[in-house]
Amino acid sequence: MASTRTVSYLLKRLGFGVFIVWAVTFLVFILLQIAPGSPADILLSGGVVTQEMRRTVIEQYHLNEPWYVQYGLWLKDLMSGNLGYSFAQQRPVATLIADRWAITAQIVALSMILATALSIPTGILAGYKHGSKLDGVLTVGAIVGVSVPVFVSGILVILVFSFHLDVLPSGGAGSGIVGRLSHIFVPSLLLGGMIGALMFRMMRAGMRDVLEKDYMETCVAMGLPTRKVVLKHATINALAPVLTVSGLWIGFLIVYSMVVEYVFGMGGLGRLLIHAVEAQDAPVVLAGTIITAVVFVVANIVVDLLYTKIDPRVVIGGGN
Repeated sequence: MASTRTVSYLLKRLGFGVFIVWAVTFLVFILLQIAPGSPADILLSGGVVTQEMRRTVIEQYHLNEPWYVQYGLWLKDLMSGNLGYSFAQQRPVATLIADRWAITAQIVALSMILATALSIPTGILAGYKHGSKLDGVLTVGAIVGVSVPVFVSGILVILVFSFHLDVLPSGGAGSGIVGRLSHIFVPSLLLGGMIGALMFRMMRAGMRDVLEKDYMETCVAMGLPTRKVVLKHATINALAPVLTVSGLWIGFLIVYSMVVEYVFGMGGLGRLLIHAVEAQDAPVVLAGTIITAVVFVVANIVVDLLYTKIDPRVVIGGGN
């Protein structure tokens, strides 16, 4: 059962998280307001428009109200569970998101799994074998992984493996378990490789630092097997800084997945939001902002809770 201190800490973090989500949506709303153009132009595009039609649309969507009134009306709808109505696609925003969220969630989840699977073992090995040829090769590979933008590597992968070798699908999300995996694996691998390169560098540096500590020498002097010293004692301590920033990386993955979805022609949230920004479709952009902010806040709270499992010295809500 959770202690009173833990519950109090979670309530404080949730309260601060609500403030963060509100602040982000407010900032995005202001940016949309000062952007050139008008949602009325989008709603009335594609035909002959009279002043009467324009006036009706402006009044229907409260575009004639001051910005703070529009934001207040949007917040009121949000509190009642209504995400609004898309200007550009003329459909409820909740329906648009429900049709697309699964693809983005699958890409982000698979990317994080691949990043962890690629970076943690190699980081442990490179830290233990510091200065060796293997360490040098892995480090160079990590630098390349961080340096190459995903939109560049994505286009190169499509050109080589889809058009020239014809062994991978060039776009789309696929259907069924096998079809979906075959379509999202490469985009997830590109994202996972980029984040994994950062995780590798942190894990490698953490292993180097921990293995030089006095208590590691004490473990060796006590006759503990090298494998146990490295994999149990050193690895657990080196994981702490990696776990600390993993919540931030999940947020980055959500953002970068939008770019990957656009490059690979996938119908996920990323492609939806990019089109919404281009069309100044405020309800869709704000809904996407909320989803991203909520995932970011929840991920960081979960990371804080997991940190106490790796380092028992850290106490939730503790002063020291």
